[in-house]
Amino acid sequence: MLAVAKSASHYERLGVAPHASHDEIRRAYRSLAQAHHPDANPEVAAAATMVEINAAWEVLGDPDRRREYDRAIGTTPEPARWVVVGREDGHEDGHEDGHEDEDPLAHLRDDPDAAPPRQRPADLLLFVPVVLLLATLATFAYSVMSVSAGLRTVAILMFPVTVASFLAAPLFMMLRSRRRD
Repeated sequence: MLAVAKSASHYERLGVAPHASHDEIRRAYRSLAQAHHPDANPEVAAAATMVEINAAWEVLGDPDRRREYDRAIGTTPEPARWVVVGREDGHEDGHEDGHEDEDPLAHLRDDPDAAPPRQRPADLLLFVPVVLLLATLATFAYSVMSVSAGLRTVAILMFPVTVASFLAAPLFMMLRSRRRD
């Protein structure tokens, strides 16, 4: 749990309201940091003020730490609730099933509407080695049952390819993730 200061809250230090967006908090931090930076204002009090401004930004700049801080001081900001009168489905509170949003601070995040990353077809690349292994084992088992030397040769030749795919697939996935970052 975060230690809560008994004097001014982080919101008061930055001069923003508890329901301020991340961009508003960032703008307030930058303007205060520019005004109170020890290089711009060499007074001793400016350095102490800068420490307080940086401490407030460390907490309010991170959505998870901000949520924890809001819980600690008892001021979890809620988004404005809207009411739809006369909806066709009979609900008046604006929610389909009457439940509130899961994350009450989603409106404070940089991109609250961002969907979780989709699984792309290329992500199925990790299943290729497993499918190759199953195909190799099935081919070998069938070749033993049917006493077919040709199928047994194919199964034995498929085995190194299968092992190589178990080594290569994670490497391809790592390269893809580095390219996305």
